[in-house]
Amino acid sequence: MLEQVKHLVLEGGGIKCTWQAGFISVLNEESCIRPDFISSVSASSAIACAMTTGRLEWAIECFKACIANNKKNIYLSNLFGDRPVFPHAAIYRETLIRIFDQPAIEALYSGPEIHVLLTRTSSSLPGYPGILAGLAMCALKGQAESEFYRELDARVGFSKEFVSVKKCRTPAELADLVLASSCTPPVTPLYSLDGRIALDGGLVENVPVSGLPEEPGPTLVLLARKRNQMNARPGFVYAGPSEYVNVASWDYTDPTKIDYLYGLGRRDGYTFLGNIVGKLIN
Repeated sequence: MLEQVKHLVLEGGGIKCTWQAGFISVLNEESCIRPDFISSVSASSAIACAMTTGRLEWAIECFKACIANNKKNIYLSNLFGDRPVFPHAAIYRETLIRIFDQPAIEALYSGPEIHVLLTRTSSSLPGYPGILAGLAMCALKGQAESEFYRELDARVGFSKEFVSVKKCRTPAELADLVLASSCTPPVTPLYSLDGRIALDGGLVENVPVSGLPEEPGPTLVLLARKRNQMNARPGFVYAGPSEYVNVASWDYTDPTKIDYLYGLGRRDGYTFLGNIVGKLIN
């Protein structure tokens, strides 16, 4: 049944996406899932690339090594100095460059289509006004499923843009794309991609199903947080953490939290496979 999965959708969620890596690692032990198309956003785009290049476990170990010596998520003592107050962007980029060398970039060319969602600001809200509007939208993300949020999103003028990872020719270009899709000032700097401001794609769609091709196909959606229910769609199977994960998306201080998320993903992956077998037997 896993081999029939044609499309994969990965929710964004910062380090919570480590759950997806653990889940996918178990599926691959049973039967490699080889979707034709992957729709991703922010940190889940790194998971998608690591999965496609066969570097999931390596990616987790690289990230743990990169945060091992980071003691804080905010360094107020750097406010009036040259060093960043938030260490996340530098650690994020270092991790991506370590994981995705040039052979990995070339492997992406021969793999499935992986599209990464960006949020673009309106031309009527250039520069910092657009950033401030983005931060306000971040604060309202809990209302993401409400009509109020979607109406506000349209009025502010944010738009979606999906970018293929196959446009990236170097590790640095791939890092630029993933970081742009994760752009959340002030935790990260403001990023520009192709000459235009880019913000966290999760501002407009944290579960990027709208990026899928028009042709139907069996679709697996991997979430990054526990939900009591999702709107069921024909041909879609949803899976997410079995526990409410009390881990901040931008917590870069504790490798044991990465182990916990990865381990939970593996346990949930085994449960998922068991349920599939049970349905086949019955």
